[in-house]
Amino acid sequence: NWVKRMRQYHKEHDKKQKPVWKKRFAQLEALGFEWEVNILNDWQQRYEELCAYKEANGDCRVPRRNEENSKLAIWVKTMRQNHKNNNMKQDSIWKKRFAQLEAVGFEWARDRW
Repeated sequence: NWVKRMRQYHKEHDKKQKPVWKKRFAQLEALGFEWEVNILNDWQQRYEELCAYKEANGDCRVPRRNEENSKLAIWVKTMRQNHKNNNMKQDSIWKKRFAQLEAVGFEWARDRW
C-alpha cells in the first residue's frame, strides 16, 4: 500500500535525500506521519484488549463484528489465519505469542458460537 511504500522510500533515500524526497518527507512529518511502526507494541496492546475482553465476557470469543472494538476483532481473525496457515509458527517470537494466546484460553478454531 501507499503508506508502506513511503516508509520504504524513506529508508532507501534517508542518507541521500534528493530535494524532492526531502520536501515530501517533511510534508508527511508535518502531518504527524510515523516512519517506524512498532509491531510489538500493537500486538501487546491487542493482547491486553483480548485479556480484558475475556475478563468481561468469560471467554476469548470476540465476535467478528465487535462494535466496541473492531480492531480487536480483526486482530483475532488475523491470529487465527496466521495459525491456521502455519504462518510464522517457526519464528520464536510467534511461538511465544501463540503460547500466550493459548494460555489465556484462545481458541484457534472458530466454531459456530
